[in-house]
Amino acid sequence: MINRVGAFILVSTLGVGCGVGDDAKVEPIDPNPNGLVCTDAFKITGTFTPGTPARPTVDPEDPTVPFTGCWPFGTWNFTVTRDPLEDNIQDITGDAKGDRCGAVSGTQIATFDASYSFIATRTPDPNSDFIDSYSLAGQTVQGGKTFWNDKYLFKLKVTEGGGGECEAGIELYDRGGTNYWNLHPSLKGTTINGFGDFGLYEEPQI
Repeated sequence: MINRVGAFILVSTLGVGCGVGDDAKVEPIDPNPNGLVCTDAFKITGTFTPGTPARPTVDPEDPTVPFTGCWPFGTWNFTVTRDPLEDNIQDITGDAKGDRCGAVSGTQIATFDASYSFIATRTPDPNSDFIDSYSLAGQTVQGGKTFWNDKYLFKLKVTEGGGGECEAGIELYDRGGTNYWNLHPSLKGTTINGFGDFGLYEEPQI
């Protein structure tokens, strides 16, 4: 169970002349400032199909050294399943118990799309060496925003993790902005693993 909500604030007061009976009041810290209602956790598994340009065999800056970095270009296909363990469920209320959607009073089990596919591409650019782009299969643009299925695609990116792994981040909201899915598929070789989480909020977050 993860406690990600709340904060510890250490206040140090230096000086002299503190009187007895000062009227200063300390406001209690809100343990849930974002209005999170409940959470869920996911596991991710899948496979990667290499695309073009092909993964280099040597370091572009030093041909005597093998290339070991992240090379995400191709198609990422992965599935999401609910994580049955409580270890990754956030403790919202601070009672040392995870607040999973469906178990919290007045909530339902979190919904999610079971399968995902996105393509990472690299194309030459006259103003720079290249441009990297990422797109979820089936995404559309409406009113300047990108949607996938019935969700708003807030972010899709790939960064390099430790050991040359590629780590993707996909953030989705429902159209009302209160349901949030945060997925983290990780690529090593042609195997995808990872985790994700879900949050239900009292108020729209976008």
